[in-house]
Amino acid sequence: MFDNLTPEEATIAYIIKAYKSFDNTITQYDIADEYMIRQGIGITPRRVRRIIESLIEKGLPILSSPHYPHAGYCWFTYDSERIECIQRLRRKAAKIFIRARRINRNCMAVKDKREKIEQEEMF
Repeated sequence: MFDNLTPEEATIAYIIKAYKSFDNTITQYDIADEYMIRQGIGITPRRVRRIIESLIEKGLPILSSPHYPHAGYCWFTYDSERIECIQRLRRKAAKIFIRARRINRNCMAVKDKREKIEQEEMF
């Protein structure tokens, strides 16, 4: 499963694989700390997030949970957690699309007002 990964990706995958549920997750900050302990090389939490995104794209079953006190990442074990993660991400995506639509509507309204004012000033 970890054969086609860089050493950096494999280390992070192994770290996350030890965490098997939303009750036992690991944050990007703790992953960065654990990576430093294992590899002796510093890594930023932002880089950790990017690597996790890459691992998910490569097919690894990594879930995320934003719920306090167990916010973080874990390895897929339970279908209920998989479903919860997917539903949360879909709701988040829907909110982002709605926000994009509102921004576009608001900007177009301002643009239309400007054009109307410019046309009135021409006469």
